[in-house]
Amino acid sequence: MFSFHTEDQNAEKCNLDLVCTWHTDESYNVFHDSKSKQMFFEQDKFGRTIPIPYNLKTLILRSSGSKYNIMEIDLTNNTLESVDLSDNILTRWIGPLRNVTNLRYLDLSSNMCSNVSTFFFSPDFNMLKKLSLRNNLLGLALPSDSHGNTFQHLLNLMTLDLSQNRISKLPKLIFKSQRKMEFLDLSDNFIENIDFQLSHLIKLSYLDLRNNFITFLDSHTIVEINSLVDKGNNLSIYMFENKLVCTCNSKSFIDWMGSTSVHIVDKNNYFCQLSTGKRVLMENIPELYKRLEKDCTSYEVLTYGLVVTILLFIIVMIMGICYRFRWKLRYLYYMVKIRSRSKIPQIDKDTNEYMYDAFVSYADEDQSFVHTQLLQTLEKENDIRLCLHKRNFLPGNDIATNITSAIHNSRKTVVIMTYHYLTSYWCMFEFNMARMESIYERNNENVLFLVVFEQISACDFPLQILEVVQSQSYIEFPNDEQGDVVFWQQLVMALE
Repeated sequence: MFSFHTEDQNAEKCNLDLVCTWHTDESYNVFHDSKSKQMFFEQDKFGRTIPIPYNLKTLILRSSGSKYNIMEIDLTNNTLESVDLSDNILTRWIGPLRNVTNLRYLDLSSNMCSNVSTFFFSPDFNMLKKLSLRNNLLGLALPSDSHGNTFQHLLNLMTLDLSQNRISKLPKLIFKSQRKMEFLDLSDNFIENIDFQLSHLIKLSYLDLRNNFITFLDSHTIVEINSLVDKGNNLSIYMFENKLVCTCNSKSFIDWMGSTSVHIVDKNNYFCQLSTGKRVLMENIPELYKRLEKDCTSYEVLTYGLVVTILLFIIVMIMGICYRFRWKLRYLYYMVKIRSRSKIPQIDKDTNEYMYDAFVSYADEDQSFVHTQLLQTLEKENDIRLCLHKRNFLPGNDIATNITSAIHNSRKTVVIMTYHYLTSYWCMFEFNMARMESIYERNNENVLFLVVFEQISACDFPLQILEVVQSQSYIEFPNDEQGDVVFWQQLVMALE
């Protein structure tokens, strides 16, 4: 110990037959081979077969300046129980190490190791009780072992020291085989959350989490710790010098600290940071929890109230906008639908030609007037092309699409206004689609032409129709023969 050992280039060739002739173990015959009569040290590697005195119980090679990568090693038959290789420069532990079936204690601390393979600890380590890996760089290697294979063969391990290893996170299954572990030291690391599984460590009595970055234990970790207590464990946890917080998010953790039967070592001397940034001593945890609960309750009510209010405001605003522009939205929807179907004919905007001179919007109860007088006078006598839903709508398309297409492909829309028209859903749909066509496709051109077929009181008109009646010209159907001639002349002029 405490001296530097380097490979002797002119090592004495020991005759092991002379030294060990008293031993009857046939396995020592391997040293009759001249290639095996010395310890094999290659540059920067420590491996192959290493002869160990059979009765040697303790091997201490501490602080010897050994600088090797531990490769595959087979020890000769031995009864080693304790090995101390701490404070060296054994930076890579590849292994596997075999023939260590009697080993109870292994110390590999302070070796600047940043790489340990998942098969370094071979099945021959099944009797190991205490393992010290303190002050290494295993935080670079262990987080990637998602299947927990590194320690899987250490079935009888009782004490594990992983302190000062720059560990920020440990995989869930990293300690999957350590059901007999009693002492686990994770102090002086960078751990923020306890992500590894705890509930199966039924023998665990001390968990050291000092000097990490833990702010609080989440509900899942608390449940796992409580399950250990329920199984009869006398568990102690040490969390001194962590970055504990006393906020609304950690409220359940503070409550647990004050009420749990787990022994939290020296907990009255812990400090935690409030949401205001002030650090307070946790000397009276129940009182601190009551204060926290009171503050968080008011904040929660205020937060929930604000969130609900904002959501309701947004919903009402969206509904109001949708209602205000409901016909525009429906019109745009059906126009997009029309233009996406090549089988529906479209107008030629360059020549400003339309398929029809007028689309006639009428209620089914008034079809006798439309199909006799209106069709005869306008289409047959004056060659005005009309679009009637009974005759010109394309089969296979839904009604709304046919209506929107007919209005879009007609120069005018003639509305036969009656009480039946006002009570018909599809008639009002046609009227509003014609209004949207006028506003958004024809640059506010007067597309609608109202024919008041029967006397209707102004109070019976819906607001949108009354607005059109008051702002645009309309024509009333006469009840006398002389007026009938003038009516048809005006209608023909309006549509030509």
